[in-house]
Amino acid sequence: MNAEAQDDALPLLALVYGSLSVEHPLRRLAEAARGVCRLLWVLPFDHKDVRVAIRLLKAEGEIDGEVVDASKMSPEQAADAIRLHAPDGIVCFVDETIAWTATIADLLGLRFHSPHTAALLTDKYRQRAALRDFGLPTPPFWRAEDLTDPAIVSDVVSQVGLPVVLKPRRGVAGIDTEPLRTEDALRRAATSVTPETMLIEGYIPDPATPLTGPGSALFASVELAASGGEISILGVTGRTPLAPPFRETGQLFPADIEPETRRALVDAAVGATRALGVTTGVLHVEIKPTDDGPVVIEVNGRPGGFQINEFVKRARGIDLIELSMRLALGERLAYPDIDSHTGVGFVFLVQPGSDMHRIDSVEGVDAALAIPGVERAVLRDAALRNEFTWRSGSLGYVAEVSGTARDHEDARRIREQVLATIVVSGE
Repeated sequence: MNAEAQDDALPLLALVYGSLSVEHPLRRLAEAARGVCRLLWVLPFDHKDVRVAIRLLKAEGEIDGEVVDASKMSPEQAADAIRLHAPDGIVCFVDETIAWTATIADLLGLRFHSPHTAALLTDKYRQRAALRDFGLPTPPFWRAEDLTDPAIVSDVVSQVGLPVVLKPRRGVAGIDTEPLRTEDALRRAATSVTPETMLIEGYIPDPATPLTGPGSALFASVELAASGGEISILGVTGRTPLAPPFRETGQLFPADIEPETRRALVDAAVGATRALGVTTGVLHVEIKPTDDGPVVIEVNGRPGGFQINEFVKRARGIDLIELSMRLALGERLAYPDIDSHTGVGFVFLVQPGSDMHRIDSVEGVDAALAIPGVERAVLRDAALRNEFTWRSGSLGYVAEVSGTARDHEDARRIREQVLATIVVSGE
């Protein structure tokens, strides 16, 4: 059988692709699909750059497959257009396309998150309510529009104290997420935001004694896969301390936590998966251990970002993108929970100070490559910009440094050297 005939025998997967700025590179997705499935590229949004990129890469032979431009179609029309190709499954990889994909999957009878589950995965208020109703601990939480009465604001402050956290109900990477430290700030926020867009919640308490290792943030994430309702734990990823107010500065795989804490985080992640009704797909569940047990920060209905896929691939031989594709096509896959790894994978994100509003220079990125353990150091394309704000969240980083350390202590030393080497200047 020749290669072309073999490709024709592969199942067809509809891949919903939203935006070049937040998605995995097109080449990377095509590479993950090789030998697994043929791809039908589905474009739900009117982004000209995506259409152009797909056309150029197809012409260069980098990717193949038909394209359905659904950007000007209703969900019913899009489902009809996709149905003509008779796909065997459907998948997406970013939050902004989950709800749309769920609607299309429901219309086509394809395996994916149900529309109800998709809504819980992409609306933090509804997600919090579902976790609470399932019996999982959550911080107190309110829709911002429910706190427009000053008397209610005073009751909230007396009930939960300050600070509280203001965050978008639909958002990623800590964008526009901030602490509100005074009653006046809470009152202003509740009356100034667009209704039904923001969530206010109590601050998840820090443990009296840190339950993550030295040099780690006080939370971690569990990477897992659900296959026909069976859940596999693929790893637990640690974090380096946040930059104010809630910006990520790095990831460590595996997390620097004791086995007992790890088990508690894993149990909480499995419970959250059940609470939201997820039966198939790869999830990224962020959790904070506290003195009273772990509290879920949020559940993301897709693989984790930054270097998590590379960490899991290197440590476990599992490509989370390929795994997502296989699960969407109906393969039943299960993996043992392995809590031992050789070395510590790391990625460090260099974040500007929260008081900066303009970035003039970023020096020392190339020099960081000379630090033992560093394998990659990249200046972000958008690093130098006339306007900078912490409201960009974790995505406002200016440089990314990744590699492998011998252990967590070695990773801490490497991070100290990276931060001493890369200097951000501006106003």
